[in-house]
Amino acid sequence: MNAGEIGTEAGRIFEYNLPSHWIFRSQEDQNDFGIDGEIELKDGSGKALGKESVFKVQIKGEENSTFIHDNSLLSFTLKTERLRYYFEFKVPVILAVVEITSEKIFWLPLTNNEILREKASKSNQNETIQVHIPIENTLVRKDIASANKILDAVMDCWDHLNIKGLKDSVVRYPVISPSSLDKKIEDIGEALYKAYHQQLDNLLSERKYDSVFERSTEISNSPIVPAKDRFIAVLYYLQAFQISPYTNIKREVYRENFHICQHLILLAREQKSRIHRLIALGKSRKAKFKAQLDQLHASHHSVNHFEEKSLERYIFNDQTQIMYRDCCISLQKIIELCNRMTRDQQYHILSDFFVDIYASILIFKGIHEARGSKESIDFLDDWYERMSLLVMTYCVLSKDIEKIEKLYFLTATLLKQNPKATQPHRKMILSTFPDFEKALTEIENHVISLDSQKDFYDLTTEEQKEYFLSMAKNLGMDPDDPQGEHHEFLKIGFANYDPTNIMKNCEHLFVHYRPGGIFAQSLRMHSLGGMHLLICLKHGHAQGTGNLLSQLYDSTGSYDFGNSFKQSNCDKCADCKPREESWAWSLKWYLKEV
Repeated sequence: MNAGEIGTEAGRIFEYNLPSHWIFRSQEDQNDFGIDGEIELKDGSGKALGKESVFKVQIKGEENSTFIHDNSLLSFTLKTERLRYYFEFKVPVILAVVEITSEKIFWLPLTNNEILREKASKSNQNETIQVHIPIENTLVRKDIASANKILDAVMDCWDHLNIKGLKDSVVRYPVISPSSLDKKIEDIGEALYKAYHQQLDNLLSERKYDSVFERSTEISNSPIVPAKDRFIAVLYYLQAFQISPYTNIKREVYRENFHICQHLILLAREQKSRIHRLIALGKSRKAKFKAQLDQLHASHHSVNHFEEKSLERYIFNDQTQIMYRDCCISLQKIIELCNRMTRDQQYHILSDFFVDIYASILIFKGIHEARGSKESIDFLDDWYERMSLLVMTYCVLSKDIEKIEKLYFLTATLLKQNPKATQPHRKMILSTFPDFEKALTEIENHVISLDSQKDFYDLTTEEQKEYFLSMAKNLGMDPDDPQGEHHEFLKIGFANYDPTNIMKNCEHLFVHYRPGGIFAQSLRMHSLGGMHLLICLKHGHAQGTGNLLSQLYDSTGSYDFGNSFKQSNCDKCADCKPREESWAWSLKWYLKEV
């Protein structure tokens, strides 16, 4: 085949493999010096989609292509003159190399290829340049993935051209009129801040939370960034902090949430935006209610740990009732805010806020049923049922699948109390998404399986410690807070929780816990406070401590060296018999032994 026949055959193969929604316009009248064709995408009705769905193609044919580097790259030669010409286009240019014998199409974006651009700038006009195309860059007929890969490359080229145009525009700023300059600065700012928002979204999706904190702080503290864009940056900061707080000290978490919400309110006021004010109020009300509810939930369940008519129970219950009333006031403000959003028809803000707060409302419901009046209980039940159905209706109409799933999951947690709780929501969802029936059933089954939780004593030791740690923090006793009044006391309690490392040394060793004090009673934690005994069951030796059990057992290296249980008893004992390597202490085992 001669060169003309190869070119014709290459064009035919290329067009045959194009997706049906790609419009190909031949540009052969340019005598092969420039571009062979232009491609534009069209929508379902056959209408062209416009500017950024357009790109140029230069089609090159070969009977047999040359492959290098273990056949991973196709090597092709282009004249420097042509390559420079392609770089001048204001539209993306794709090089397509067609191997005639195999009818395979390989492609490479030229517009954003900085390596080729540099080679072209350093080469003489009449020289040639080697172009290397990865063999995975292929276009296959009716293969959507291969076509989409080209489109992704085209979009990257458009981004490159837009940034290049921006740089060229900046160079011309000294000679343009002040009014034009102001408009360009405004347009560039809009584009730049949208890029920052997308960057924050990408970082959040990639779970790079430290980077979200850093970038959000830079944007939100910048004096030149508009308030609306600083507001969005702070929202990303808040979302990252809720997922992965950079501190585990409860006091610092509350303080940071307060500062974030305060920042949002100030920014909303600065720009006088009604929508942003509603969002900021929603975030603030949610943060305050959740902080109050954490304390109320822990305190409410701790009341039952005290004897029925004890003074401690009376005091604890009285303080819990004060917390309950504070929560009721906060919830009333939340209800008023939801109703206001509904009246203003701000359903997109309402759906975000309600889905965010719904779990806390359901937790409060359990406490409210124990402490509230019948009228207030009935009112809350009626309100959240109506509001959740309204929000679900909006989510279905707006096809927000993520919120539909989350809202349905939370509603399904009510099935144990009310087997018909999900029926209105299910009907609403299936009216628009009939294929979701199986998925909804799976969500319900999953929630039911979570409801049948195993006994507390069947949890692992680490899971039990996590529970007690959470309860302690919510009751205002934070073992992680070095500034806390009872920091050392709580640290000792958690360090003594599991005596496996002591008891594994001998099967005759036993730790008998004797907790004491209001903290131990409010948490009902066996290793907190009091005086704990280390006993040798064979010889009757016993020593007690209110400090660390590890020091009581072995004081090597401490001021009390030589007086520990191990040095006083175990080191000179001939009956010491270590437990099996796999043995581990558990609370369930301990209670059985006691």
